[in-house]
Amino acid sequence: MKIDGKTIQWVAELSQLYLSAGEEAEMKRHLVAILDYMAILNELDLEDVEPTSHTLGYSNVMRDDIAKESFDVGIVEDLAPRWEKGHIVVPRVV
Repeated sequence: MKIDGKTIQWVAELSQLYLSAGEEAEMKRHLVAILDYMAILNELDLEDVEPTSHTLGYSNVMRDDIAKESFDVGIVEDLAPRWEKGHIVVPRVV
């Protein structure tokens, strides 16, 4: 598949990437290889293949959502290492 420099610049701009001339050439080479491979995959006959989201056959285990009484706030407050204005205070993680 043919990809020109203008297309590479457009894709880089959409991706908010700033590429040097060397990086543009490398990106072009990679994109051409990817699109060539996709063209090969498009040649496959998938008429009788059912769509799947994955190949392992797993499914989610679901249960009924039953409302029930929650913990007593006083007990939660007693268990919390630090409690402030009705909330558990935890160390800041950045």
